[in-house]
Amino acid sequence: MIKTFGMLHKRGDITQEQFHAHWRGPHADHAVKLVPVMRRYVQNHRAAKPYPGFQPPSDGCPEVWLDSLESAQRLTSMPEYMTGAFIDEPAFMRVRSDGVLVHEKVMIEGPRLARDARPVKVLYFLKRNPRVSHAAFREFWLERDAPMFSGGKHLQRWVKSPVVGEAYVGTEPLYDGVEELWWADSAAQEQDASAPADRTVENFVDRSATRAMFVDENRVVWEG
Repeated sequence: MIKTFGMLHKRGDITQEQFHAHWRGPHADHAVKLVPVMRRYVQNHRAAKPYPGFQPPSDGCPEVWLDSLESAQRLTSMPEYMTGAFIDEPAFMRVRSDGVLVHEKVMIEGPRLARDARPVKVLYFLKRNPRVSHAAFREFWLERDAPMFSGGKHLQRWVKSPVVGEAYVGTEPLYDGVEELWWADSAAQEQDASAPADRTVENFVDRSATRAMFVDENRVVWEG
């Protein structure tokens, strides 16, 4: 299974509150019509609390699980999309969204998340150091037994998602991978954030081009 992360940027003439309210409300109703292709759909709303040391990638990141690359290509050409979500996008966001297509690699499964569960979640959009190859970055990252920029002692769930290489032949992806971290509460997250930094990470990651943010999850299409 693969998934996409989009990058939504609010219109300049509306507030953050208006952006998030429209995305959660009318736009989510349109997205539900795409269930024949989507397996899950989660809205990652940028939280008001900034993540220290990093710029956010966007105002929100839709996260969509799909069966195949073909499903991803089909999604944005479906009549249900073209006559619904596509038409609604200019009502709250700058069009068009960019993003990345990734494979999901679950490092810590954790307990099953209920649709209304609200753990603390951070998204990291990783950009490789341009001095290293895509292969070297991927090997370093995927073989690590700890997150790139946080301790992992108190993690509830942890997912690494490298980009789908065949989707970017001859082009440079916006990011090289996405790391998702969940904690039960802010106290657990803050304890891991205080862990000593691993300086070797800087050899493989371009910190200035990497983005991160706390997010509030809205699980629109979810098991159960």
